[in-house]
Amino acid sequence: MTIATGTIRLRPLRHGETAPVDAVFDGMSAHSRHLRFHGPRPRLTDAMRRMLTEVDGRRHVALVAEAVVGGVVTPIGIGRLIATDDGAAEVAFSVIDAWHGHGVGRRLLTALRHRAIDLGHTRLRAYVMVGNPAASCLLWSVMPDGTSRRVGMAHEFTAPLPSRSTAVPVPLAV
Repeated sequence: MTIATGTIRLRPLRHGETAPVDAVFDGMSAHSRHLRFHGPRPRLTDAMRRMLTEVDGRRHVALVAEAVVGGVVTPIGIGRLIATDDGAAEVAFSVIDAWHGHGVGRRLLTALRHRAIDLGHTRLRAYVMVGNPAASCLLWSVMPDGTSRRVGMAHEFTAPLPSRSTAVPVPLAV
């Protein structure tokens, strides 16, 4: 796979759309799945697949990162934003192993942060496994005003969000 050439684009995951979810899951190593799902996950159950694809564009938003290389479109990452009852939104993202270190997670996280602002959330929250320094560093770099505390085997990262009126919009196709 040629990673250096081509385009990375983001688009919303459609309700019930399973193919990108399966493709990204299949492109992750057992170690990456463990870090993302906070435990061993050799396969997606039907119930988990349904939960991951029950997006509505408001309380549950998911973005698909796609690589377009030579006219071939391949899902390479998924980021999601799930509203909580306290005004926050929980954010999570997965990138297939072949695309780690190429800015896919940053693009997803940045776009999700802006979507959370658009939806009126006051802060973002993420839970990152203690053994996942890459995800922690990414969160800190995109939201340096956040805080972190250890919760069991994870770090709970929380960052305030600006109001809609002070936020700078970002296009979805970054």
